[in-house]
Amino acid sequence: MNIVHVIKNNSLLQSVLSGLLLTLSFINYFFFLIFFAFVPLLYTSKSFFDKKLSGLKFILLCFLSFLIWNILTTWWISLASIGGAIMAIVANSILMSAVFTTPFFLQLKNKKSFHPWWLLPFWISFEYLHFHWDLMWPWLTLGNVFAFQPYIIQWYELTGTSGGTLWILSVNILLFQVFLSNETHLYLLKKTLTLLIVPILLSFSIYLFRSKEEYKNQAALNVLIVQPNIDPYNEKFYIEPLTQVQDVYHQIKNYLHDSIHLILLPETFITENIYEGTSQIMLQHESLKFLKDSILNKYPDITIITGANTFKFYTSSEEIPSTARLNSEGMYYDIFNTALCIYKDSVQIFHKSKLVPGVEKMPYPALFKPLEKLAIDLGGTTGSLGRQKHPSLLYVQNKIGVATVICYESVFSDFVSRFFKLGAKSLLVITNDGWWGNTPGYFQHFIFGRLRAIENRTYIARSANTGISAVINPLGEIEHQTTFWKKDVLSVKIYLNNKKTIYSTIGDIISPINALFLLFLIIQSIFYGFHRPS
Repeated sequence: MNIVHVIKNNSLLQSVLSGLLLTLSFINYFFFLIFFAFVPLLYTSKSFFDKKLSGLKFILLCFLSFLIWNILTTWWISLASIGGAIMAIVANSILMSAVFTTPFFLQLKNKKSFHPWWLLPFWISFEYLHFHWDLMWPWLTLGNVFAFQPYIIQWYELTGTSGGTLWILSVNILLFQVFLSNETHLYLLKKTLTLLIVPILLSFSIYLFRSKEEYKNQAALNVLIVQPNIDPYNEKFYIEPLTQVQDVYHQIKNYLHDSIHLILLPETFITENIYEGTSQIMLQHESLKFLKDSILNKYPDITIITGANTFKFYTSSEEIPSTARLNSEGMYYDIFNTALCIYKDSVQIFHKSKLVPGVEKMPYPALFKPLEKLAIDLGGTTGSLGRQKHPSLLYVQNKIGVATVICYESVFSDFVSRFFKLGAKSLLVITNDGWWGNTPGYFQHFIFGRLRAIENRTYIARSANTGISAVINPLGEIEHQTTFWKKDVLSVKIYLNNKKTIYSTIGDIISPINALFLLFLIIQSIFYGFHRPS
């Protein structure tokens, strides 16, 4: 009895195998397994459809598969909070199970034929939802898996990660149909191989055509990328804010010269709470004043972009957001995870938009605000933070617009592309990946940036407090990087991009199209349910 026959006849083995294949595909050098990962679970779906499995058993088997994937791929969340990790992993596994099983329940209920292709609009719409709702968690977006091998998805400049998800699911379904057949169907096999190989050939063609030297013919910024390497658990929020700023100054002072355009510092580097008043008021805070006196006054052409904790008060005439807090004097205020852009006597502000559920915000605060004290404490400020609804650029030397995203935001492909619609010339990522220790978490976050570089054909400068700081070129290649958990400074050139890709221009269109198709399927199923002959 061969192994394929054993797998075809053992639903539990199918469930476990899919979970393990999905997990392995998110490990470097094993990414190609994603093209097979859903095939065993599709066999489970066929068994349910043929009434060899009960509905409850089908759901539990799917849940087991996705639970294995979620645990083994994102277990490192537990380093911040074991309870929070359990809730996040179980909830996401339940959600994935519901998304995967629903199309087959609908088909069976409405007495339709078995159509594995229904999975496409359900899954792609689910991923689209995970980019936009309050429980957003796009970490396991299928299209992210190719960050391990960017040479085969250079066409992401056309589609973004949703194109990768469509490709993965389509190949899985075709392979399942090939294996399901009891006899060889050469047409189906050729179709599968074509779908697998053509995008890879297209990608290599684009890669060979798009020389990296082409992108180096543009104007450039001379950048100091700083990795302070301050332990976020035991040091960062316990050391005096000014002391940290002074230490970093001593770290970079030998790199400073008149040709430097930008100093990039990581997320929440300024731990002093900065009041968002006028630029003059903000520069009176001791951390910012020290940066101005020690660097900007001596080198007037340098811009500093740094992460900071900031807050602002609301007047009685302003709309009070649901995230606002009330102080003892009866004034409403919000606290923000912020990127500050400091140039001479001006301070520009960008507030983090995509906040981490359970850490930086309580989902649906208008409904669950009383529970926000339960937010996971990762140092600094806890509870729901304020956010900026729409992207905006920061301007180096008050003239060169750059996209600056904070930590988690760099995983959101469509969100990042919106900065380039506004005319961004480069992408800056500021983050603090030390929460996850030496685990796959910090590395996954780092390499996901390669996808943003390809989608927008932009250079990326990445400053991590702890983690990996780096430069990624528009082909997704890493040109410079630091070592994990090591204090370092990168003195690099970042070339500016004056062209928009198709994805930068139109954003994600695959997901909305699939969402519309999903709506059509649901309406059709409801209509058929009401009008089905008895």
